[in-house]
Amino acid sequence: MKRPLLTIALVAGLVTPVLAADIPAPKPAQMEIAIGSLTVGDKAPALTINKWVKGSEVSSFTPGKVTVVEFWATWCGPCKKSMPHLSELQKQYADKGVTIIGVTSIDSRGNTLGAVEKMTAEKGDTMGYTVAWDQDRQTSNAYMVAAAQPGIPTAFIVDQTGTIAWIGSPFEMDEPLAKIVAGKWDLAAAKSEIEPKQQANVGMMKFTTSAREKNISGMIEAGRKVLEANAKDGDTLNMIAWTIVDPARGFDLAGNPKLVALALEAAKKANDASGGKDPGTLDTLAWAYFASGDKNAAIATEKKAIELAKGDMKKELEESLAKFQK
Repeated sequence: MKRPLLTIALVAGLVTPVLAADIPAPKPAQMEIAIGSLTVGDKAPALTINKWVKGSEVSSFTPGKVTVVEFWATWCGPCKKSMPHLSELQKQYADKGVTIIGVTSIDSRGNTLGAVEKMTAEKGDTMGYTVAWDQDRQTSNAYMVAAAQPGIPTAFIVDQTGTIAWIGSPFEMDEPLAKIVAGKWDLAAAKSEIEPKQQANVGMMKFTTSAREKNISGMIEAGRKVLEANAKDGDTLNMIAWTIVDPARGFDLAGNPKLVALALEAAKKANDASGGKDPGTLDTLAWAYFASGDKNAAIATEKKAIELAKGDMKKELEESLAKFQK
């Protein structure tokens, strides 16, 4: 299958759940990269890291060894949730030569080197794997943008030959990792599975580009296409909606009712896809209701989210509820 290509400037902000609006604009001197130019079966790009925050430096992929390159951020809830699991996997496969590297980069939401170092120290064994700081976003772009991956956390498993063998959520990589380490992985099948998803992601990344540029009409146009193509993909729909209604984003929602309508439709479909049981999706829907002026629905929906949430997420949702009630 021919890969979808979309040439853009090197902007890794196209790849986070809160997306391109969080990322500084690219410098004029930055090279261009093609979205969708990297897929399963390709040689893994070199790791260009500014600082190794935890663990030993990984200057290259060692033949015969498997490496997991995972992208995350300090503010990303799912990323923090995946940390204990990544630590367990690192411990489980340490004697088999597997190295897990959490790579993170600067953005406008407080994901600074200081914040990364602080979280890494505080998490301790909960982040029991290598942590790397990609200040210039070269590694983030070489992997995330090139592979058309618009959300984090995302993991890339690099096999014993330095080839990308799998791309996906760290929550779903147990089976692929086990088979890759054992030398029983079907690379061709994995490639066939990921490429259609990458093609769909190109549309999502057009949406995120518009979000970064505050191009409302572009967001609506691209967002509508993504919504139509991913009518039952709860994660993608939730990302569309949250990018619009996230209060940290600062969009003029009152002055753009069509944008709000897109967010509300996407959030409703995302909630349907999750069966109304995912607190994060319910929170997005609550904010979409709030943006549309339906305060009562926002409060009722947020209360449902709080009932399902635990830990830090529950506290955050309670803060949102308080804002709605005011």
